Amino acid sequence: MSPQNRLGEHGWLDAYAAPTVTPGGGSASAVAAALGCALLAMTARIGARKAAPAAAARLGWLAGEADRLRAALVEQERTDAGAYERMVATVRAARATDGDPGATRAAEAARVDATEVPLATAELAAESIGLASELAGMALAHTASDQLVAAHLLLAGLEGGSSTVAFNLRRIASGPARDAIAARLAGLDTARGNAATLLGRLASLVE
Repeated sequence: MSPQNRLGEHGWLDAYAAPTVTPGGGSASAVAAALGCALLAMTARIGARKAAPAAAARLGWLAGEADRLRAALVEQERTDAGAYERMVATVRAARATDGDPGATRAAEAARVDATEVPLATAELAAESIGLASELAGMALAHTASDQLVAAHLLLAGLEGGSSTVAFNLRRIASGPARDAIAARLAGLDTARGNAATLLGRLASLVE
């Protein structure tokens, strides 16, 4: 049975199509990056089959790292939805208390938590792009198209997580927490540039 049929039978995508706010873009970004990591692990393991011992060992390490990041991103899918739901509930409670300081602080903390989750997703995608770049340098031309798809998915995870963070930042009050998130978001520019270079390199191999 194909993976597509299994996904359909389990209704995995139905939750994303439902008229509910979760799972949403943050969770979808984690899924995209997780799929990219899965493809990285696959191509590394295929390449290791006929590689020299030293290269095979490195490819095995890359596959293991891709598995680690994939597991973290799968967890991010779940965490993102939960953090958003908690934020919505906390903000509603703060509004209902009509300016209670404790409730207001709780709502602000919930906003920060709900923003840090997609930020972590974007950072995991950025780390994965580094793995993809190393893999692309190992001359595995027979899986170049799979690597290219993986790179696109990882960039989607990076950009999707970053976009969610940028949107949420507008609702966070000025202060140290907001500044820290903004600084981490800006730090992803290097990974974005690396992804562009990677995509160009891989695209040249499949044209």
